[in-house]
Amino acid sequence: MKTRKNKRITDIILTIIPVITILLLWGVLAIIIDNKFILPTLKETFSAFIGNFTSKIFYKALFLTLLRALIAFTVSLIIAFTLALLSERENALKIIAPIIAIIRALPTIAIVLLVLLWTNSYIAPMIVTTLVVLPTLYTDIKNSFSVIGKDQIIMCKTFNVGKGDFIKKVALPEIMPEFLNTVGSNLSLNLKLMVAAEVIASTANSVGLLLNQGKVYFETAKMLSIVAVVVIIGLIIEYLFAFVSKKAGKWQ
Repeated sequence: MKTRKNKRITDIILTIIPVITILLLWGVLAIIIDNKFILPTLKETFSAFIGNFTSKIFYKALFLTLLRALIAFTVSLIIAFTLALLSERENALKIIAPIIAIIRALPTIAIVLLVLLWTNSYIAPMIVTTLVVLPTLYTDIKNSFSVIGKDQIIMCKTFNVGKGDFIKKVALPEIMPEFLNTVGSNLSLNLKLMVAAEVIASTANSVGLLLNQGKVYFETAKMLSIVAVVVIIGLIIEYLFAFVSKKAGKWQ
């Protein structure tokens, strides 16, 4: 019990140390540079961070960015899951693998600009984010399927285990922990990509547009505070899914 408790304390300390180090370096560099347009102080950035949550414009932009990110991720997840299932068949894999390779090789910025010509600044970020996340999701989901060993499948067939019992008692407990980790990490990545695409597309009512406006008016503290919000949300998503994935392995 003590060993487990000590491990948790050690993990927390190891997580906090890099954060404290970055903040200390930031504070020292801000004093040395002494120019809020290049690197504002921690106090200025924190004030801007708190100020975000007193603005209706910020809440609207954040909500719509999260909504677009969720829509793009859901589409990516459905397509990736379907392709991963189909690729369990060798003939389908020969067709799917080159398509995924081509999508993975697409240059993100060029695709944003092209899709902007064909659609608009609202839809383009969702399409681009879907395409960028899709190959990673496909690979991760396909790998999560592989955790079910052939011996388990053969044993279930030998003892005439029904499909329902096989899915509930064998497949899902094996797949879910890895699958949930995949969802968490890719959902966090999806959000960051969405913001980047919005910056390029200058999407109205978005976090990306707020960053663009901060750049135009040299509001560096505001830009850093918005980036901090996105990072915090991304970390919460990852840690939440990591926690749930640990519990999922115990599902019977």
